[in-house]
Amino acid sequence: MNEKASFLWNFVLPKGPLLIGTTLSHYTYGPAKPSWTYKFSLIMAIAQSLGGHLDERPLKQFQAMSRLNDKLGPVHPGANASDAMVPNNYRDKAAVYVDQLLTKEGIDSATLGWDWKNDPRAEKPLKAEWTETKVKDASYSEGRTVLYLHGGGYFLCSIKTHRWASWNMARLGGAKVFSLDYRLAPESPFPAAVHDALAAYLYLIEPPADAGFAPINPKNIVIMGDSAGGGLTFATMLAIRDAGLPTPGGIIGWSPWIDLLLSMPSVLENTATDYLPAEGFTHGGGASLKKVAKVALASAGDDQDALLEKLPPIQHYTNNKLLGCKYVSPVLETNLKGCCPIMLIAGDAEMLRDESIVFSKKHAEAPTNILLRIYDDMPHVFQMFGFLPSAKHALKESGDFIRSVTVGGSGVADKSFERVSVTGERRPLEVDAVPEWKDRIGRVGGGPKFLAKL
Repeated sequence: MNEKASFLWNFVLPKGPLLIGTTLSHYTYGPAKPSWTYKFSLIMAIAQSLGGHLDERPLKQFQAMSRLNDKLGPVHPGANASDAMVPNNYRDKAAVYVDQLLTKEGIDSATLGWDWKNDPRAEKPLKAEWTETKVKDASYSEGRTVLYLHGGGYFLCSIKTHRWASWNMARLGGAKVFSLDYRLAPESPFPAAVHDALAAYLYLIEPPADAGFAPINPKNIVIMGDSAGGGLTFATMLAIRDAGLPTPGGIIGWSPWIDLLLSMPSVLENTATDYLPAEGFTHGGGASLKKVAKVALASAGDDQDALLEKLPPIQHYTNNKLLGCKYVSPVLETNLKGCCPIMLIAGDAEMLRDESIVFSKKHAEAPTNILLRIYDDMPHVFQMFGFLPSAKHALKESGDFIRSVTVGGSGVADKSFERVSVTGERRPLEVDAVPEWKDRIGRVGGGPKFLAKL
């Protein structure tokens, strides 16, 4: 069977009922969100279907499927991409800082559940990729660098799945982009990803003589990522600051996953308008919020530690005991003193929306400048849907931020929490955007009061 026929038989035909149902629903009852075109309704329906079938394949097989080759994840014709590698001695340097940070948090190998200092996967090279535009325009500045951390729930994807992001940030940010293939869970859980990201940062600011580039001024670096990569971005920033290292020029989180306790209402409210698995990222839904609620109600009176101990693993990234660590769930950080400027972009229709809102609201009086943008009708990491006007707008805003916070830029004047319409019009974010967030934050599923409603 040739490739086209195989694709038709294995993918298109089984989706026939889904496509027909989506078509009928779109034209009979209207789209799930007012701005969704028929094309986008179909895309979202297929994405939701794929996410819903996540548990039907073994985890290792799904991981392999997510790591695209050059044919399926090509370099943009307007970009140059070159392989890079962070020498392992930078992991050694980073390990000293990570060890100090974990010790300060009272976390040892027994608490982690594995010996992170002797991970055999850390013996393999820490791969990366440089991306830059072939033609440099006036926005380009030599030395301006983006350290990009890809998303994928901390257990999926790679540099190649996110070449679309690297290209766009090189183009719009006038920068070179250094994308990192950090270690993934569950084989290498927390703190492996933070360890690798910190090693890459040290490599950029203090490269070896044969690296092929000069040391990069930290203030000329923006760390950014999407989804889990966005959460890793925030964790890395906190680790850099807490270790006493020079902080970067800024960070950007696209739909950042910064609350692994799943405490905010949008995780449940937006399942119909997002493509993330409604049952969570653990295969089998063993610790989905419905499971959490069932155990919580049967364990009335237990404190959170006791509840988490009774539950199966909620996330692949780490064990339940560590979900409240600020380097795992950065939304729990209480003090941003010494941090760099921050941009958060999320979709109003996505499940992780409220995490970005709460992080911003929580630090409304912090000395760090924060820009929050919530885009109407948009799902998780909508920037990947480049044909959408909102995606183009958000990509441009990200590029503007990169150029503003790095050397020679105008900087970020103040905090700004805004909603953005599908036509790019801004309006202030309402004060009570996430009701009762103070009662929810830091409590799995938002706590018994909210879990009882499930």
